[in-house]
Amino acid sequence: MRNEVAIVGKKKSGRQEVKKWKFAIDRGGTFTDVVAVDPEGRFHTLKLLSESSEYGDASIEGIRRILSLKRGERLPGERIEGIRFGTTIATNALLERKGGRVGLLITKGFADLLAIGYQNRPDIFKLCIEKPMPLYSSVFEIDERIDCYGRVVRGIDKEGLSEEIGRMKAEALDGVAVVFMHSWINPEHEILCGEILREKCISRVFLSHRTVNQIKIVSRGQSSVVDGYLSTVLAQYLQDIQAEIGSIPIEFMLNNGTLAGAESFAGKNALLSGPAGGVIAVSNIAEDRGYRFAIGFDMGGTSTDVSRFDGRHERIFEKEIAGIPLQIEMLSINTVAAGGGSILSFDGRKMLVGPESAGSDPGPACYGFGGPLTVTDANLMTGRLIPEYFPKTFGADRRSSADADIAENNFRILTEEINKTTGSSFSPQDIANGFLKVANEKMAMAIREISVSRGFDVRDYTLVCFGGAGGQHACDIASLLDMDSILIHPLCSVLSAYGIGLAHPARKVSRTFLMPFTESNVGRLDRLFVEMENGVSFKKGPLVDSCTFRREIDLRPRGTETFLTLEYGTFDQIRTVFNARYESLYGFLPDDTALEVVNVRVEIAEPAKFFGPYIDARPTGINGPISQREIYFENCKSISVPVYHWQRLSAFFSLRGPACIVDDKTTIIVNPDFEASLDEKGVLMMKRLKSKKTRKVSKCSNKPDPILLEVFNNLFMGVAREMGSALGNTAYSVNMKERLDFSCAVFDAAGNLVANAPHIPVHLGAMSDTVKSVLEDNRSSMKPGDLYLSNNPYRGGSHLPDLTVVCPVFSERGEIIFFTANRGHHADIGGTTPGSMPPESSHIDEEGIVIDGLLLVREGVFREDTLKSVLADHPYPARNIRERIGDVKAQVAACHKGMVEIYRVIDRYGMDTVMDYMRFILDNAELAIRDALYGFLQGRSEFKA
Repeated sequence: MRNEVAIVGKKKSGRQEVKKWKFAIDRGGTFTDVVAVDPEGRFHTLKLLSESSEYGDASIEGIRRILSLKRGERLPGERIEGIRFGTTIATNALLERKGGRVGLLITKGFADLLAIGYQNRPDIFKLCIEKPMPLYSSVFEIDERIDCYGRVVRGIDKEGLSEEIGRMKAEALDGVAVVFMHSWINPEHEILCGEILREKCISRVFLSHRTVNQIKIVSRGQSSVVDGYLSTVLAQYLQDIQAEIGSIPIEFMLNNGTLAGAESFAGKNALLSGPAGGVIAVSNIAEDRGYRFAIGFDMGGTSTDVSRFDGRHERIFEKEIAGIPLQIEMLSINTVAAGGGSILSFDGRKMLVGPESAGSDPGPACYGFGGPLTVTDANLMTGRLIPEYFPKTFGADRRSSADADIAENNFRILTEEINKTTGSSFSPQDIANGFLKVANEKMAMAIREISVSRGFDVRDYTLVCFGGAGGQHACDIASLLDMDSILIHPLCSVLSAYGIGLAHPARKVSRTFLMPFTESNVGRLDRLFVEMENGVSFKKGPLVDSCTFRREIDLRPRGTETFLTLEYGTFDQIRTVFNARYESLYGFLPDDTALEVVNVRVEIAEPAKFFGPYIDARPTGINGPISQREIYFENCKSISVPVYHWQRLSAFFSLRGPACIVDDKTTIIVNPDFEASLDEKGVLMMKRLKSKKTRKVSKCSNKPDPILLEVFNNLFMGVAREMGSALGNTAYSVNMKERLDFSCAVFDAAGNLVANAPHIPVHLGAMSDTVKSVLEDNRSSMKPGDLYLSNNPYRGGSHLPDLTVVCPVFSERGEIIFFTANRGHHADIGGTTPGSMPPESSHIDEEGIVIDGLLLVREGVFREDTLKSVLADHPYPARNIRERIGDVKAQVAACHKGMVEIYRVIDRYGMDTVMDYMRFILDNAELAIRDALYGFLQGRSEFKA
């Protein structure tokens, strides 16, 4: 691919600087993508397998191929200005547990701290939890202690440390992570210990306060261990790279979207370097096109990554990877197990997509390596992929294209099984389209989680689509989300590598600094920022005036755990922005207006750009289709659509769907209700045609469609997940906001459980009885907009602090069709002691306040005075009534969110269809339980404990 762009040479000492090649490389698990800019400013791209017997490192091989070098030939430093890398080397080492031998040196008495962790259960319904093995191979304790104010309680036991060092040497460790209590506020002991370790010839020492200088010893400690664990892997990788490139300048992409030199490339900062490049590219492309709001949609082979951009990159500062909680700044990327390689299956009643993937070996069935049916095969079966434009790397000879006959034969066999089991008469194309529908719903749900669930209207966003499989699904995803515009860049198949070339080198530092956020403390913060900035410099020398400085501050209401990261400004500016963002995210302002500083952050970025803007050289006057293609769209027979070659379309060319656009690396489907056009830079824009929306209504059926059964299974579960997101975002107490001790679910008109999110099982087991009791007492008086509150243990409640909010959902005809409900564990509900069930109690009043079906909201009006009276007018009243009311309001917001989502599903599919599939899901659940019990009684191995 050769595209002309204008490049202005830099001048130095009055002479024109020599122009050289620039490379940006994304080394993924399956493919390595290379984007290069030659001395004339033209872009070149290359995609090759990350692992091959034909060459060593794929990144170096890609550079050699673009420069037409011989195999094994050393890279010419005189021709290359620099190379940027994004790599999965650290991610793979962590996931596969192939790091070095690292020891943990920790404060005495805390040897098991990192193993215990936060005691969270990632799979709440799993009966046998398999905890990930610790990354450290040995634990060493040292008697020392600094308190939470930074005061030395006990000095380091140097004699004991000497003995531990002897043990370390005997175990031949690759590194030692030093993690001491409260080192974030006073690192004196860690620094001294590090000096002693190095004096004793232990060279790789990782001090936790230097890895992450923030409070929270578990995640700070795990981050330090990860750095130590991955240090040998990265050191070997860097050594291999340096041996190939010599003195050529290199930089590496970090999780937070910035770049760093080899000396700063640490393990914890390298875990998502490739996907971060895609997020950077999405933001640059969106801004270049004048879109402030963008959703990045990167559909690969194993999974799909989605991200959100609204003028700023969304970032997170804590993340769990491979079961390891880390304190780490990362661009926020949500991953769902639905990609081109996701395996398609039928469980006897419904059609499933993933989460298992066929990977690259054996890969999809059409690859010819004996793999299973996948989403890629479904796209091939429905005409969305054209074998002639597939890479010729498949089949027994590894030189063939995808084999449509294999995919068709496998789909025919599966279709016969489905038709025989369900009594249906589907065609193979129907089944393939059904699987695509299920996959699309899963990916749309992932986008809702980063937008709708966080209070952002996804309809305001443009879908920026990239990845090998994204172009076949973009229109369907946009339609499901009611989005109107899609943007696809000419480099969409290698966009993460392109984003790496667009990123800025930067240095970021953060420090925990707990203090009240008051106007009198602003001066202290100013001085701290200056101190942090003066302590940062680039490898090229001291900071220059052209660098960009960015100051940020983490604030939270005093006494809570969740903080918001804000740009630093004047006191009034920060308070105003904090209040606005807090209310937008959580639905209300905190009752306690006193704020607390948690962390301060500084980012200093270089202004220079590595890649210039990409401008595609468009041909003129060649816009005709190159062929025709039969495509099976949903709910219709095949349509013959024109096939266009992307590189042959002139600027400002436009077409109306249906159509197919191909090039040598991607295929894009333009659905019938979309139109597409190219701008002067070769960027493809697709707009959804405005038409009067018609509600989809189907006749009642006594037999479920296996496609829609799984679709509605995901939809109803999605409603419960949305409720959980709303409750977690709006709750006030630590119990609900931090511990997530709540459950949300959807019930039918009789109070039977239809779907739930993966929340607390004990809540879900009893909540149906609470809904039924509320219905029994209020059936004749319920009105739209009513909500009820109950915790009565004699009528479906558990212990008294578990309050349940029940919301009837009415049809347009005024009939109850669903209930949304949630149960949350409140910190206190009165009684003789906070919490619940004091052991000496002899009457239920001593345990707390019993609430039996209280009318909480009447026709949309929250009855706060009534609730306050109930909480206060009791022999043992509630202690923090304001917090109780705040959490109850959050539960109300969650129920309302569920109701809105149910109406959205009804609007899309029609009342009859929704009610049918609600009934089918209940029937399917009954059959699944019967099958499980039968298998258990028959002694089948999968049901044995």
